Amino acid sequence: MGRLHCKASCLFVFWMFLFGALWLPMTAMAREGKDAPRETLSSGENARGHMQIGDIVVSGESVQADAADLPTSVDVLGSSEIENQNVNFSMELFRKMPGTYYGDWNQGVISGTFSMRGFDANHDAPATLIVDGIPHNFGYGRMDIQPVFPLEIERIELVKGTNDPRYGLQNIAGNVNVHTKRGGNFTEGRFLVGSFNTHDASMISGRENGNISQTYFVGYRQSDGYRDNSELKKGALSGKWFYETDDRRLSAGIIARAFGMDANAPGYLTKEQAKNNPTAAAPFAETDGGEQENRHISLHMDYGFRPDTYWTIKAYAQNLSRTRWATFSPGGDQWERVLDDDQYGLVSTVSHETAAAWFQTLKLDWGVDYQYQDNINRRYVADNRERIQTARNWDFNQSYWGTYIQADGSVTEWLRLTGGLRLDRFDGSFENRLDEQKTDMVSLGNIWQPKVGVVVTPVSGYRLYANWGRSFQIPASDPVLYGQSSGGQLISRDLSYSKNDGWETGIRMSPADWMTARIAYWMQTATDEFRPKADGSGDYINAGETERKGWDMTLELHPHPWVTLWGSYSRTDATYTEPGPGREDRKGKTIENIPRNIGKIGLDLKHPHGFFVNSWLEYQADYYVDPQNLRSKEGGYSLVNLGLGYAFETVTVGFDIKNVMDETYNAFVWNSDWGFGPGPERSYYGWIKFAL
Repeated sequence: MGRLHCKASCLFVFWMFLFGALWLPMTAMAREGKDAPRETLSSGENARGHMQIGDIVVSGESVQADAADLPTSVDVLGSSEIENQNVNFSMELFRKMPGTYYGDWNQGVISGTFSMRGFDANHDAPATLIVDGIPHNFGYGRMDIQPVFPLEIERIELVKGTNDPRYGLQNIAGNVNVHTKRGGNFTEGRFLVGSFNTHDASMISGRENGNISQTYFVGYRQSDGYRDNSELKKGALSGKWFYETDDRRLSAGIIARAFGMDANAPGYLTKEQAKNNPTAAAPFAETDGGEQENRHISLHMDYGFRPDTYWTIKAYAQNLSRTRWATFSPGGDQWERVLDDDQYGLVSTVSHETAAAWFQTLKLDWGVDYQYQDNINRRYVADNRERIQTARNWDFNQSYWGTYIQADGSVTEWLRLTGGLRLDRFDGSFENRLDEQKTDMVSLGNIWQPKVGVVVTPVSGYRLYANWGRSFQIPASDPVLYGQSSGGQLISRDLSYSKNDGWETGIRMSPADWMTARIAYWMQTATDEFRPKADGSGDYINAGETERKGWDMTLELHPHPWVTLWGSYSRTDATYTEPGPGREDRKGKTIENIPRNIGKIGLDLKHPHGFFVNSWLEYQADYYVDPQNLRSKEGGYSLVNLGLGYAFETVTVGFDIKNVMDETYNAFVWNSDWGFGPGPERSYYGWIKFAL
């Protein structure tokens, strides 16, 4: 097919919106379904007005999805769009999420991640990642979802913007909540084989007996990879044990996980190499790769003091250890990078629902969270994975606590107001063992983050919303946060956190059961960003300023009981407004690695007799790879994927084709000279799934 121009995607989504807005509402059509151990919530806009792609399967009684009840953009990816996905890494599931783009780094254990709202995850972690209520940002604040395979995931909720007070650290442009399956009486398994010698097997089983529920998961995947030297092997185990009292006021349990991965890395190519021989590994990266292990245990308790007041508390201990060998340029040294991150924390929330003088209903939340991190960060100059010289030996810790209050009240049936205030504080120490320099963290003081929002429902099916909020940024684990340079010299401690103020306004529309749509405009401005002084002293100052703005559209249509059409389109403008001293050549330039346009369109057909087809297109525009915008744009592509199969009573068989049009493209580009990472050619996969 060749590369699909942005205009085609834009026009397609526009006509879909126009089609839904101008037609008279169709008669609501009931959907037939079979009884199952777990209940399915259908696609579309749920009762809270959030966009939902795919079905959500919930254990036990029917409950709504637990998306953040906020006047902002929230998207939910349900289990039917997750559990049958064929991905090397679960972070690739965000390819379908509206308003996100996936940077496929394909560097072994550093697999890639998603970015949103103008924040490039290669530089800044754009979001807090929460798995079953527990934070999962490690090392440099990177989101890590490696231990969770698609079959185990019940749903993913993405909250965009600065309006959510529940999280502080890394909650820059939003947050992600991953909910895994728990409880019920069921057994599911999935087995897949396909291109690049890919084999995948995973199984999950839940059992409930009286007051006790148990859920177990095991998964394994291996692949030779599309490119040379990109072999992958990984495996995961998890167990969940919960107890609930007869009156259902108390629920308590344990979640434990273990994960291991060994993956090679093909390195990056020049533009010509990527075009002429995209399956090749970079000659200088023949021994690149790495290993990673994750360990996790968490305690969970929910207690209802009375029907309108309840308390949730979670305590956890987890570790990520990673060793990575990486060579970034021809003639450059191979680096062995060692990361060992221990985390211990507590998350508590008390909620109370009541009626007040000015509110028909009022929900009050008070949350407290604490985390302690103990990190080891070492680097060695290496040759073919043999250490030659120690280049870095950092040992540092960081503790932070945060608390928030939030009020959400309905004044009338058509007016709802929200307000929140969050406070975070940080402390810690840093030791550069090579230079024998030990310092405490600079004083950041109290980090206040106010949030406000409003929702207006003039008529049923139409909701206007607006919000404003503040989030913040600090260097994730850079010694500048502790008053040191990377070489161990003492530098200025006169630093503060970077403020990120944002607002959003939009409309959610659900004029009929068969249509759901959302259009939103947003802006975020970051000030006091960390920038090095221009005098070469190694000191840093708060001087940078960037602006990000854009608009999003999402749409889901059900023109027939068997058919679902869904689509999203996002435009983002990210600019260096005040780049800081010594960086004047960036002023007014577009921030690198941020596609201006992102589009996703899908068609899901599910016949009552069992036959199904899923097809979707993922589009992203080219982007600059240099902050001065002097080089050509790179990295754009349009990919079409197709899946089809047949569902029998307890067994489903399927066949997937990725990159149907066999487009030659680069999955990620970070350097115009030797930073090109080719994406996979057309590939084929067959799979079988059973449910008991």
